[in-house]
Amino acid sequence: MKRLLIGCAVSLVCGTAFADVKLMGIFTDNMVLQRGKPVPVRGAAAPGEAVSVAYAGKTAKATAGADGWFSAVLPPLDVEKTGKELVVKGRNRIVLKNVVVGDVWLVSGQSNAEMSFGWGILNGAAEMAKAKDYPNVRAIKFSRATSFFPVRRRACNDGPWKVATEKTLPKITAVGYFMARELNAKTGVPIGILDNNWSGCFIEPFICEEGLRTVPSLKGVADSLVKERARMIAWCGKVAAMKEGDSFGNLPPMPSAPFWTRQHNAMIEPLVDFPICGAVWYQGCANTYDGIHRGYAPKLKALVAGWRAKWGYDFPFYIVQLASFRAKTTDPAGGGGFAGVRNEQLLAAKSIPNTGLAVAIDIGNAKDIHPKNKYDVGYRLSLWARRDVYGEKDLVVSGPIYRELKVEGDKARVVFEHVGSGLFAGEKGPDTPGVMPTATPDGKLRGFAIAGADKKWFWADAVIDGDTVVVSAKDVPAPVFEGAHIVIDVPPGGEEYSLSFVTARDESMSVRSVLHFKS
Repeated sequence: MKRLLIGCAVSLVCGTAFADVKLMGIFTDNMVLQRGKPVPVRGAAAPGEAVSVAYAGKTAKATAGADGWFSAVLPPLDVEKTGKELVVKGRNRIVLKNVVVGDVWLVSGQSNAEMSFGWGILNGAAEMAKAKDYPNVRAIKFSRATSFFPVRRRACNDGPWKVATEKTLPKITAVGYFMARELNAKTGVPIGILDNNWSGCFIEPFICEEGLRTVPSLKGVADSLVKERARMIAWCGKVAAMKEGDSFGNLPPMPSAPFWTRQHNAMIEPLVDFPICGAVWYQGCANTYDGIHRGYAPKLKALVAGWRAKWGYDFPFYIVQLASFRAKTTDPAGGGGFAGVRNEQLLAAKSIPNTGLAVAIDIGNAKDIHPKNKYDVGYRLSLWARRDVYGEKDLVVSGPIYRELKVEGDKARVVFEHVGSGLFAGEKGPDTPGVMPTATPDGKLRGFAIAGADKKWFWADAVIDGDTVVVSAKDVPAPVFEGAHIVIDVPPGGEEYSLSFVTARDESMSVRSVLHFKS
């Protein structure tokens, strides 16, 4: 019974007494500190103990509070490519070695984000062998955990920061590594990866309460969370009041655990005092149902808003749009599989400031929900960062992405953003990392469909006209477009997938996110 009571107390009260100075788990050898922002160095010590921190000529001091916690804030640091010591002094002395300063990126989501080289990445052995040329690409892996309440003072990492090498890469996010390696190669800036994922997870547990309150349709969820937490606190109070010798049969019924915010509380909340450059979100497979019912975009907006509110600034946020999965559909209505989630991801990216969408529909695998081509995904993510963060203003960061549709008599004209130097009908083998799309032999576009007021879909002829695509079908004399979505109906059906697509003749390699008028 004593263990149960102690467990309840620790879940609600984090403070305790410490002797020697101890740092939060994220502070280890080989770490990357975020440049250009104040860096709080956090940890525990005896109440009232003076603590000093020094790195590369910069210093900070703090005094541990009554709860035994301190935060010594280093002033903004410049890029430091040569590993130096970070020294912390209190009653004892801690020396962290090989610490560099650059940009830190949070990489989060489900299994495709977590997928490491140990999962069998394409060309994995050759890519890992190159790691020796990038000693300033580092990563730290975070453990899976949940909490009813936000826990700021928690050591949530699995282990220390690691330099990406052939030995360590089998356990590091491949998408995050490829993005980091491209950025480091192009800029020379050290890049750190916060590898914080949960395979099979939904988006809801990664959203914080503050984010929920920014989206009108989700405020009710936030209110219910407050009630659920109050019931949990009351339950803990009843348990604490139990007497020694009471049987477990006397325990009051435990309140149901809230589904929302649990991973955020235990896995993201402990990081919000650690400055980052930006975040990557690669998730959506588990939320396929939300794509059908228009529920994913609001949740994604809440996630972004909440994380930015926690860190206190609007950092860049990049979304990986889900890759193709399952065989291409023969039904022109389409709308099945991940099509709805992709549409929601597109809508979110277009409506949230300072975001980018890395399209992956051309590099999926019909039989594997975990496509092994992670180089192209990481590369496409790096393009957005290279333009928005690292100043390559004229860089084409994406292949064509749908912007709007114009009905012109018996035809519909699709207008794209990111057309680069021109559109063409292209194709790309999904298992060819780093290979640009090539023109299709016949130059024809396939995979477009169109519907009229009766909402009956027909395969359409699609012709490139300048920077647009003109679509028509003899069975649809009057195309119809309704509202802000291209989707008119979302019946059950196969995956929206095509062997050829619209692409642009530029470095980006990415293809558009729209195959039908509906995705």
